[in-house]
Amino acid sequence: MQDDILREVVIEEDEKKQKALEIFSDNYTRAILSTVMEQPKSALQISCETKIPSTTVYRKIGSLLENNLIRISGQISENGKKNFLYKSKIKSFHITFTKDKFTIFANTNGSCKFCLH
Repeated sequence: MQDDILREVVIEEDEKKQKALEIFSDNYTRAILSTVMEQPKSALQISCETKIPSTTVYRKIGSLLENNLIRISGQISENGKKNFLYKSKIKSFHITFTKDKFTIFANTNGSCKFCLH
């Protein structure tokens, strides 16, 4: 199963590193990713668990989807109700900084285009 495969990917491009730092420096974004790392959850569940206002949750989810850091599953029911669940593509994230090198490592579930070259 693809969800069981963890890969460590190095991000070396400056633009991608900067984008990653911006995303992961946001407290709400980190809280949302942490909440959906192990199992998919709805925006309402995320809002309830993190105490983040639902409008902020939806805005951050939009950014995470745009950056391909979460996956979405679900459906629209016959009565038009949206039943979407969100799950993180990131399992862990860490930064190393040495005299000559600044590197971001990301353990990912399956494919994470944000992290790939």
